[in-house]
Amino acid sequence: MKVVGRRALMLLATVGTLTIPAGAATPVSLTIRLYNSSGVTSEEMQSARRAAEAILADTGLAVAFRHCGRSPFTSAVDACAEPLRPSEVVVRIIKAPAFSPTLHPDAYGMAYVVPETNRGWLATVFSDRINNAAARLHVEPGTLLGLVAAHEVGHLLLGVAYHGEDGVMPADLPDALLTRDDQEWRFSSNEAERLHRSLESMTGTSASSPAVEF
Repeated sequence: MKVVGRRALMLLATVGTLTIPAGAATPVSLTIRLYNSSGVTSEEMQSARRAAEAILADTGLAVAFRHCGRSPFTSAVDACAEPLRPSEVVVRIIKAPAFSPTLHPDAYGMAYVVPETNRGWLATVFSDRINNAAARLHVEPGTLLGLVAAHEVGHLLLGVAYHGEDGVMPADLPDALLTRDDQEWRFSSNEAERLHRSLESMTGTSASSPAVEF
């Protein structure tokens, strides 16, 4: 199943730090394994990580990143060879396929979601499309990369068809929304609670899954 929103949304700012849902004794952990397969520079990777981390940590999650392969910051190599834990997801950064009849031409990324659980573990963002948009709109490409990554991680935890009325989960991302202030890219308090509940209930299923594009 392919889900592609076709409506443009006017977004409202959601500023401020969200609290951890009631009853949570300690922050719920989320680890994101990053695979930079398209040669994004270390500076842009730092910007992307900061943007995504700010959005996800704002929900009260304890967020950690692993740069799989050679780190863009040091000479260290993390093979990420061990199986994924239930609290881990993967974000891979690639160039969009030159031809794909199932990929919307305006999609900046996609998430693969297991039908039985409506949850997933693998998200993809297309660095070339993001770079083109950033150059066209004169915005920082690394930051935009991080914003798209946070959106796709949201799909992994909130479901294939979920889109919000504002914040980081709109159904469409026309050019007018790409230049919003960073503080407008936030999960709502209800979405934050759902993220926590989803992580608490996730299993390590690896069934085949459909994709949702953004």
